[in-house]
Amino acid sequence: MKNYGFKLILFFYSGMSLAQVQDNFSDGNLSNPAWSGSTSQFMVNASQQLQLNNSVAAASFLSTSFAVSSLDNFEWQVYVKQVFSPSGSNYGRVYLTSNESDLTKPLNGYYLQFGEAGSNDAVQLFQQTGPVSTPVCRARNGGIASSFSLRVKVLRDSAGLWELWIDYSGGTNFGLEASATDQTHPNSSFFGFLCVYTSSNSSKFYYDDVYAGPHRVDMAPPTIESIRVLSSNSIALTFSEPLDQTSALSSVNYSANNDLGNPQTAALQSDSNIVNLVFSQKFSNGVQNQLTVSDVKDLTGNTMTITQLPFLFFQAAPTQPKDIIITEIFTDPIPQIGLPNAEFIEIYNRSSNAIDLSGWKLSDGASTGVFPSQVILPQEFWIVTPSSSASLYTSFGDVISTSGFPTLNNDTDTLTLKSPDGRTIDSLNYSIAWYRDSDKEEGGRTLELIDPNNPCGEEENWTASENPLGGTPGKQNSVFASKPDRTGPMLLSVVPVQQNALLLTFNEKLEALAPATGSFTLTPSISISKSWFASRSLRQIQIMLDSPLPYSQMFTLKVQGIRDCNENVIQDEYSQIQFALPEPADSLDILVNEVLFNPRPNGTDFVEVYNPSSKYINLKNWKLANTESHILKNIRDITSDDFILAPGAYLIFTADPTLLKNNYPQGLDQSFFSTLLPGLPDDEGSIAVVNDQGKIIDYFLFNKDFHSALIRDEEGVSLERISFSNPTNEPQNWKSASSQSGFATPGYVNSNARPENPVTRGNIAIEPEIFIPGSGTQDFAKINYTFEQAGYIANIKILDQQGHLIKVISNNETLGFEGFFRWDGDRDDGSKARMGYYAVWVEVFDVSGTVSTF
Repeated sequence: MKNYGFKLILFFYSGMSLAQVQDNFSDGNLSNPAWSGSTSQFMVNASQQLQLNNSVAAASFLSTSFAVSSLDNFEWQVYVKQVFSPSGSNYGRVYLTSNESDLTKPLNGYYLQFGEAGSNDAVQLFQQTGPVSTPVCRARNGGIASSFSLRVKVLRDSAGLWELWIDYSGGTNFGLEASATDQTHPNSSFFGFLCVYTSSNSSKFYYDDVYAGPHRVDMAPPTIESIRVLSSNSIALTFSEPLDQTSALSSVNYSANNDLGNPQTAALQSDSNIVNLVFSQKFSNGVQNQLTVSDVKDLTGNTMTITQLPFLFFQAAPTQPKDIIITEIFTDPIPQIGLPNAEFIEIYNRSSNAIDLSGWKLSDGASTGVFPSQVILPQEFWIVTPSSSASLYTSFGDVISTSGFPTLNNDTDTLTLKSPDGRTIDSLNYSIAWYRDSDKEEGGRTLELIDPNNPCGEEENWTASENPLGGTPGKQNSVFASKPDRTGPMLLSVVPVQQNALLLTFNEKLEALAPATGSFTLTPSISISKSWFASRSLRQIQIMLDSPLPYSQMFTLKVQGIRDCNENVIQDEYSQIQFALPEPADSLDILVNEVLFNPRPNGTDFVEVYNPSSKYINLKNWKLANTESHILKNIRDITSDDFILAPGAYLIFTADPTLLKNNYPQGLDQSFFSTLLPGLPDDEGSIAVVNDQGKIIDYFLFNKDFHSALIRDEEGVSLERISFSNPTNEPQNWKSASSQSGFATPGYVNSNARPENPVTRGNIAIEPEIFIPGSGTQDFAKINYTFEQAGYIANIKILDQQGHLIKVISNNETLGFEGFFRWDGDRDDGSKARMGYYAVWVEVFDVSGTVSTF
């Protein structure tokens, strides 16, 4: 369209002598057009600009042919740069017209001068006749008082009106600076540059984009180059050129969506290509709006087409931990069910503020992804995935990608989401066990957060997705439910990791700010010097002591004021634990004490160990194994965590504590420890306890023949150790658990245990000898027994004064060393015995046939 307009001008001027000058110096020389004058003192630089290139003070010029018979409706444009503060001895001139090629001589013409004496330097248009120069018009004072780079446009109409237009930024958004009429010289022969300078400025003049010729008619409509949000209700539009004031100030030419409508006011800035719009309503924070602009015109009347532009008002608010949380994880896309074959996590803005994720970081410790700028609005879900797979998830919801997206481990990993200032906003230490479904954990399904308002719940608040596609990226989770956390954290363990350092483990994630040392108290007292989080899970705290712990000393650690990350404070009943400094274990410091190797059909094996020493022993990295000639086989790790076994404590290793408790309800389940066991055959085998250095601490070679010959069915009956002092592998040191104990004693004293220092006393004793059934006090009789060995079989009966049998208390029951039976004053038929005297008849015998009667 500009070419078309130029042809009109050529036609209008047909018959006249026309010429034009146009050079952007992209050819790298002064040949096209041909420039003459001080050519050795100029060059075309690497930026393809004409540059003065001298080293001494001088007056240098270049000129080129510009022969026109009339200046009516002509235009001049040129880029000018001077890298110094102009003065009376350092200035430049652009000769728009001249009748002489040598611009240093007296001549007739017009020129622009850039620099003068004083500090109010301005661009000025002069008319020169011979040696005399006369001002025509002058731009703003001080416009070029220091270094500058600008673009100037000069227009002359048929009446001799000169207009001086300048863009002080060097662009093409010209503003009218001055105008005046002068018709002294109606024609021209040459165009050129003149530089007057001292030696310090001999290379600091630059010129580019020269045009001199007929006025180029503007037929292009204005366009919007940028839109800037100035405040919560105002924006600024920058147009490509100066605007017609009437159309620019008309509010109906601007309209915004989201119920904003037309602006209340439209104001045109002084440079006439920037329009400020003020709306009566405030913009919603973080919400993208769309502005429609139409019917705005430039100075020549060109009307812009309807244009739509987005704009966003965003005002950052302080971000708090858990404002943005991770709500879904896709670690194993194979086998595919309905989601793409690409990992992702989902994040959710649970705050009431819009948040810009620019500079946020997602890390698993090994790699880190950095977020681009993206505003996430309150209650919005966003899918976060590698850049390479972003397109796969666009149909599911809003997607943001990072080039450094961490590779998610299938089994367990720790993820942290941090703000640009390094604060942890959310973290997650997930595990494959959170699926709670062996089929779903095989792949193709996501882990979903149940309650977004309980973001600290971790394993209790996560489960496998129930959506048929395998997950719900970009929207509310399929398992969404209210599951609030209203209980404080629980102190699970205290382990000395050094003589002056303790590791505390809690049952849930704590608040992100590590507790102060004043939150911990040791009894007996040892002062605490510092404390910090020992793991990214925020479940472990390490504290340093001012002095080392002694061995074999029991301590109590109490914590107070500690909160979980849901701000629930720890309660007293869960705030203290006893502990002691562990010592290295020697052989037989841990003993095999009970083994069940032939469980019931619905049962499970177990191995019980006992600590007979005075040491506190750490079982971290200990193992269970089978042994053949002291060669370990089928080695199974007990635990990779710290676990202290106290003196005199029992510990039961089993693969299924719940099943064990179901079979032996009297078992002390607080002593049950879930771990895999090596093979325990039903007939004979071995079990070894191995420390963290690979040393066998104790081992037992068991055999079903160790069971009592009177046991009819060995299923579900454990072998119990009789004496801690006798050798483990002495067959006589093992007996079948008594029937009275339920055929096993997991977690407490064996029914066959012999006191290491037995007390001599009567074999059978009755207490009390007088009782009143149903009275509430002393309403039953205890039949106590004590023998020199375990394994006797007992028959116990109650007889009346005539010798009649009224009650069978025991019928062929296996006994331990000591214990008791009970008579409640009842008869075998369930009725109550009459008041009177009764006898207790006891018969015991062993496998050798020895019989004793009491």
